[in-house]
Amino acid sequence: MITALPTVTVIALATLALVVYIGLGFLPRPSHAAALWSGAFAVAMVGSYVWLTYEVSSSSLARAVGAGLVLAPMPLLWSGLRAYRRRRPYVWVAVAFLFSVPLVLLLASPFDLFGVAFRGAFTLMAVFAALTFVELVRLGPRLRDEALPLIGISLLFIAFAALFIANGVLVAIGEVGNADGTQFLRTLNTIGMAVYIVCALTTTLLLTVRADDTAISPRNTFERTARGRLDRARSRGDDWWSVLDIRLDDPDDLRRASSTAAFNAVTRKLMRDVDESFPADADIERVNPTRFVVLLPRPQGAVRALLAELLERVSTEEDGQAVPLRLTASVGWVPATAGDYDFTLLLQRASDAAELAASQGGDRWERVHGQER
Repeated sequence: MITALPTVTVIALATLALVVYIGLGFLPRPSHAAALWSGAFAVAMVGSYVWLTYEVSSSSLARAVGAGLVLAPMPLLWSGLRAYRRRRPYVWVAVAFLFSVPLVLLLASPFDLFGVAFRGAFTLMAVFAALTFVELVRLGPRLRDEALPLIGISLLFIAFAALFIANGVLVAIGEVGNADGTQFLRTLNTIGMAVYIVCALTTTLLLTVRADDTAISPRNTFERTARGRLDRARSRGDDWWSVLDIRLDDPDDLRRASSTAAFNAVTRKLMRDVDESFPADADIERVNPTRFVVLLPRPQGAVRALLAELLERVSTEEDGQAVPLRLTASVGWVPATAGDYDFTLLLQRASDAAELAASQGGDRWERVHGQER
């Protein structure tokens, strides 16, 4: 029987993870993914308390339920990652495992098959560790640092599963006693759970607080200001307004080819270039490190000159530039008259134009033509 001290440590970590994630992740930024990840931490915490009950009372029911709930968060984490990527989350799969794994372990207990059943459940969870790894890789290079903790522990989990299978084989052929094998399994699982909780909390919290690069709408303050200016421009017949969507070309390739520090230096340069290219009366919103939205009060000829200056600044190499590559940007340009001064429509058309400019090689702007006055 292992002592309760390692389990108490897991309880402390699981409780802390749940409180921290809900307080810093779910409540300020609620989403489908955040709800699933909160559920995963809650299940892990409950499972650790139930497992401690088993260590104190030696109850077969507490052993089965606790061991099952300790493993059950993994499908929830995987489901949350799919929701984060805006893919079908298959929540029913995670819920099915949440109830079926403890039930199978409980049914195996009277026949002295708990060790075999737990090894099988652990191996099955290794499949979800592999699926989690795949989803983390699919997040892309710009979220590489955030994904690394959970990527690393998912790979270790797969290795642990292989070790558990080997241990089960040794028990079956009599090289290791069943009690020793089960003791080894429990001890390693307790240590692994503590590490897994820390890594899962780190990755999910970073992903939750990270600004969504695919978001279309800037923050509320900028949007309110832009809508107010456009409404006044419409009422006065003022057509000297444009919405610009500025994006760094090939950000994923740049991220793959550079370190975190180097990529951050690139995004800081882009921010300086945007700030220095536009006049003081332009409203600038940084949507994410590689994308800006600008509301610009200038006639069409002046806009062309400013965009030419911006593209030249972006492509000009600085002394000691962190990434030894020529940087370029793509711009979507929509005059206010091309969207009837509707901020949402202008923003969407500017986004589409920027994507078109990027698809045509970048280092250019694409203008959406509308009614001229």
